[in-house]
Amino acid sequence: MPTYETFGRGCEFLEFQFEKFINQTFKDFEVVISDHSNNNDIKKLCERYSDKLSIVYIHNPLQRGSLSHNTNNAINNCKGKIIKILFQDDFLFDENSLQKINDSFSIDTNWIVSSCEHVADKGTEFYNKVIPRYSEEITSGVNTIGNPSVVAFRNLEDNVLFDEKMTWTVDLDYYKRMHNRHGVPKVIEDTIVVIRIWDRQLTNLIPHEIKQKEEKIIRDRYAKT
Repeated sequence: MPTYETFGRGCEFLEFQFEKFINQTFKDFEVVISDHSNNNDIKKLCERYSDKLSIVYIHNPLQRGSLSHNTNNAINNCKGKIIKILFQDDFLFDENSLQKINDSFSIDTNWIVSSCEHVADKGTEFYNKVIPRYSEEITSGVNTIGNPSVVAFRNLEDNVLFDEKMTWTVDLDYYKRMHNRHGVPKVIEDTIVVIRIWDRQLTNLIPHEIKQKEEKIIRDRYAKT
């Protein structure tokens, strides 16, 4: 989990997810936190939950503001056999989420993508279930998989990492490279993750000019593949 202050709501979001972790039926996991915060609030929260969860906390002062870098740092510090990406404002759907992810990995499975639903900030009703699928439309800017919080993958010595020079299409580029390395992902049609919709989501903060520039970059990068 890459974390930061999140406009004063970082601990609120993270504590909500910690409670979800505590209630998981699958217990053999650790929570790896790479924290870009300038204060100790998230560190103190992790310390408060250290007797309830196995938490690996890493303060990450490098490239502050780069979600790609912070996510990569979390990935690089994972020791488990399976790595589950989960962004700070998203959360697991129910107590069986991690069990379903673990059960979905077979000997020939290297990555999976799972269905998600959405919730309005402060809301309680989930809506808009999305079942992901891999499509080459991804290289044209069409995201058929969704938020990286739906992704889990086998922990290998040379994991595919996010391009730290990208922001808007970094997930699309990542999915394309994961496909090139591992083939089509296995799909969990059950809802595993909930995506929180709120006004300070990264999607709402990236300038339109950067979005257009990166969409062209990914089209040009994979034009012949």
